[in-house]
Amino acid sequence: MIRFNTVNLVTDGTERECQTFVAGVMEQIGLETRLYSPEEAPGFRGHPAYFPGKTYALRPNAAGRWRGRGGGRSLLFSSHTDTAVAAPGWTGSPWEPRVADGRLYGLGAFDMKGGLAASIMAVSCLRELGLRLAGDVTIESVVDEEFGGANGTLAGRLMGYNADAAIIPEPTNMAVCPATRGGALWRLTFRGKTGLAFSGETLHNPLYDVGKFLVFLERFERQKSGVPGPAPWYSGDTSGLPAIPARAAAGDLSAALCDVGPESAELDIWVECYPRTTEEQLRLELTERFAAMFPEAQMPEFRKMIRFLPGSELPPDFPLLSVIGTEAADVCGAAPDVRGAPFACDAFVFNLHSPTPAVVLGPSGANAHAADEYVEVESLLRLTELYARTIVEWCGISDIREGE
Repeated sequence: MIRFNTVNLVTDGTERECQTFVAGVMEQIGLETRLYSPEEAPGFRGHPAYFPGKTYALRPNAAGRWRGRGGGRSLLFSSHTDTAVAAPGWTGSPWEPRVADGRLYGLGAFDMKGGLAASIMAVSCLRELGLRLAGDVTIESVVDEEFGGANGTLAGRLMGYNADAAIIPEPTNMAVCPATRGGALWRLTFRGKTGLAFSGETLHNPLYDVGKFLVFLERFERQKSGVPGPAPWYSGDTSGLPAIPARAAAGDLSAALCDVGPESAELDIWVECYPRTTEEQLRLELTERFAAMFPEAQMPEFRKMIRFLPGSELPPDFPLLSVIGTEAADVCGAAPDVRGAPFACDAFVFNLHSPTPAVVLGPSGANAHAADEYVEVESLLRLTELYARTIVEWCGISDIREGE
């Protein structure tokens, strides 16, 4: 899968060849497989979770179902094949996988083609053993998750690929995550008045406001660190919430020289929040704190660059958590770390917009969205076993084997 360039192009993408490959693998191991466009999903564009401005003509979802004999609980594994952009600094080609020192390197290896592979291999191993399940297992590979996508995930729910529970194999370093953060990517625009004050004009350089907001944002992020998040899943998390200035632009860059201030200045920021925080609450917290720190500064205009990703969470007594915990203790030799995920993802589509509650659980590795991304091979093997054992325990085993 790493060999396929599936970089998310924000409004479009090139996942089709990889999705066709994934569907072929699932069909080869005996699953009822389907490739479909998200546009085929009933009520897709009219759903409140749909985010406009995307195209899906050549971006199919892939789904494979292993039907049980009945009487058991159903389970869904939901992954995405699109990746973030290839960051500068890769040692080799991001699309040429290589293994070194127990690590598999490649764009998407960690986020999240590794987890998708583990879910497929878990089902493949169980089928190879000749087991027959009581409940259904479905594996889906969706498009357009990066950069606040989630429309592909929404399409899967509307197409009826739902279950009693779902596991999202996002990279959690083997931690079990019943909650995920939310986040917003905004473009802030500061307005000014340019020129030279030869006639007493009142000028205002918006770059000074950008500078003040950068000072504020750094302090805002620092104030969040060391403070526990909300119970139950983030009460032990004192790492804080990211508040990242991602890009800034101002001035006429086409001019050879410039001796006046810009008319406007833009600053892109990514800010995360905990579950139960709305987009408006997050925006108000930023503007009110900025105004309190720099009352003389101009308040920026906020423009949403991607959808707001709300955080979501499951209750502590959700039954899949105890099943995974028991199996993880056997596979890994210790009880798993159970906590809120340190990122935002498409889990909110499941937990806020579908009948399928979702837990996030994926492999160990590093450098997601950065150069030389890798997944640890040993964690992929353990994850495959953990997925397989969870399937058996959750879905139940029929007393009839395949072929009998």
